[in-house]
Amino acid sequence: MSLGLRKWLIFSLLACIWGSSFILMKRGLLSFDFVEVGLIRVVTASVVTLAFTFPALKEFRRADLPWLIIVGFFGNGLPYLLFPLSVAHVDSSVVGILNALVPLFTVIIGMVFFGARTNRNQVIGIVTGLFGALWLIAPWQADLGSSEWVYTALPVLATVQYAIAINVIGQKLSHLSTNAITLLGFMTIFPPALIGLFGFTDFTTDLSATEGAWMSLFYLCILGVVGTAIAVILFNKLIKMTTPIFASSITYCIPVVAMLWGVYDGEQLALRHLLGVALILWGVYLVNSNKRRKAA
Repeated sequence: MSLGLRKWLIFSLLACIWGSSFILMKRGLLSFDFVEVGLIRVVTASVVTLAFTFPALKEFRRADLPWLIIVGFFGNGLPYLLFPLSVAHVDSSVVGILNALVPLFTVIIGMVFFGARTNRNQVIGIVTGLFGALWLIAPWQADLGSSEWVYTALPVLATVQYAIAINVIGQKLSHLSTNAITLLGFMTIFPPALIGLFGFTDFTTDLSATEGAWMSLFYLCILGVVGTAIAVILFNKLIKMTTPIFASSITYCIPVVAMLWGVYDGEQLALRHLLGVALILWGVYLVNSNKRRKAA
């Protein structure tokens, strides 16, 4: 198989995997609460990551531990709780659309906290994308006293956390291999997730007493194993085969896959949702346009 065909095969596979993450969360929430869904995902992903990337453990240095903790909690921990909490109250397709904000907040965090430079196109892209997100959340449309819009805003907070982790990796952990970053990041969050799942939730009771719980667990295992651990390994491979710019273009495809799953599952997409995703993706394009010119 040629390199060109392989890169597009991995690209398409990753878009389908990550775009399907939100419907898998929705299936998991049929039997478990959002905390259990998030912890199951972390635990299963950590176990598989350890199995695939264990040799990278030798790269660990004590000086990196504070940064690895940040990557673990902001890259793998807290967002995995915020996304299912949102999906429990908001259509999974909308949550998938908001996930596309990661590149915008990556630029903002890099600019504010790490001194990264920006240009006019990126500023316009950030404003456009954030306006699209605000249009989707639409707190002005909520009933008086309703907190429904807050659940729509949770994925935005999760993307901010992803952006923090991405900047820390780029600025503080660039000396580590991608496998080491993936492995060590998960290892910082794995012990508390394991203790939390079996010690502080009703996971074992729900698994034995709730109808359909084993099927929900199956969906969550797919989410943790395929949608998290294996997907990250494939993504790292895609970056090495091509460029970070090409790999990051998956951002444009994930909302499309999430919307298709949502429509299949009976979710209603209004014109507001389509306009919101269009603004977000246009903003992401503008943010990346300068990088594309430099790469060319």
